[in-house]
Amino acid sequence: MKKLTHKYATALMLLGAVAGIGLTAGTTTAHASNKYLSGIGGNEYVRTKRAMYVGIYQKHGNTYKPLLKKKGALLKINGMTQKFGSPVIKVGFTSGAVHYNRLSKLRFTSTPTIPLTKANFKKVSLKAPLRTTVLRAGKGFKQDSKLNYGNGSAFYLTLDNYIQYYSKPAMLKYDGGGTMVVDNGHNDSYSNFKPTVSAKMTKTTVKGNTTTVQYNKYIKGIPGKKLTAHKYQIKIKNLKTHGGKYFSEEDHGSWDNYTVNNKPYFSGMMYTD
Repeated sequence: MKKLTHKYATALMLLGAVAGIGLTAGTTTAHASNKYLSGIGGNEYVRTKRAMYVGIYQKHGNTYKPLLKKKGALLKINGMTQKFGSPVIKVGFTSGAVHYNRLSKLRFTSTPTIPLTKANFKKVSLKAPLRTTVLRAGKGFKQDSKLNYGNGSAFYLTLDNYIQYYSKPAMLKYDGGGTMVVDNGHNDSYSNFKPTVSAKMTKTTVKGNTTTVQYNKYIKGIPGKKLTAHKYQIKIKNLKTHGGKYFSEEDHGSWDNYTVNNKPYFSGMMYTD
């Protein structure tokens, strides 16, 4: 089974440090391993404990220069390597799915070269776990006369606190196959789509299965509730139910069901056998 698109790759996942064999070797290896964030894999997030360069480059004119990340910067692990028997864990990083304009100016190295030490990084979990999840309007995938599946509007929450909204024409342009991925560990041209409109998120809270988001301007196409002149709100509820459908002997979709201010939404993927 494979997804309809081959335009993105999945980040490499490896686990933590390898324990040594024998009393002396084991003690030495275990001691050295304490320097590293073991038990962490690709597609996870860390924050920097100090200002540092992590292999991310920012565009300046026609060239790209190393970007100094500030203390507390959120990074996504993009590949990991560790030699057998060695406690040294090296990783590569991306910024994850941040705002389109910011991401368009960044480049990332593909080779893991940064030691994943506890002195420099700490593991974090996203306070709003559904960030980067593409939420599509409707109750599940539908196929139009041109065999498109991305034929409805959608939006997602970025890691740097924006709502990025995509109209139906935009989704047909970027995602006719129904396989839109915005945080695939590479953040290349295939995972950075220009939004129809975006708005700054001003407050995000999570309680149970519901994520409440407040943002600063009206977005046509999202069923937001107006609170004040510059404050709108949506409540995204994960219904914890699933759906699926075969459109042919080969093509089928699966999805998770949500509501956004009580309107039906879903997040899913189309596949082909």
